[in-house]
Amino acid sequence: MHLLSILTLASALVRPVLGAGSATPAPPGVQYLFSANVTVGLSVDVGAIPAGNVTVIPVIGGAVLGPNIAGKMLALGEDWNIQTSNGYALSDTRAHIRAMDNSNIYVQMSGITREANGNVFVRASFQTGSKGFWWMNYVFAFGIMKPSATGFTLDMWYMSY
Repeated sequence: MHLLSILTLASALVRPVLGAGSATPAPPGVQYLFSANVTVGLSVDVGAIPAGNVTVIPVIGGAVLGPNIAGKMLALGEDWNIQTSNGYALSDTRAHIRAMDNSNIYVQMSGITREANGNVFVRASFQTGSKGFWWMNYVFAFGIMKPSATGFTLDMWYMSY
């Protein structure tokens, strides 16, 4: 009988959280953040590690443009790419944006692909001390990296309430 009372209480507590009809919650909003054309240098084959084969690709420049940001990619980053034995490519990228007002924005991205076209789905976080771009410290950003003739293009969005 004691177990039945505990289950009844648990059910009463969980019901308001799940909702009476278990309706699908509304998705978050999505806002366009920026697009970038990123130039890369010659890759360095690090070799095999337990997770797969590692290639390091230096970021050597590029342009960033969006509704609330414009600037350039500085030659301060790299994409550490791991090609796994099961056909996935894992991307771990660090880059640096210098905005038009000389604000510095550190970019950290990670992604995964198994696409034959080389497109990589990424998530990103940003760090900056700039008052004008402080809001970027708190966005959940995601996007698509696509190969280009000089490196890759990057289209980014972020979730909003």
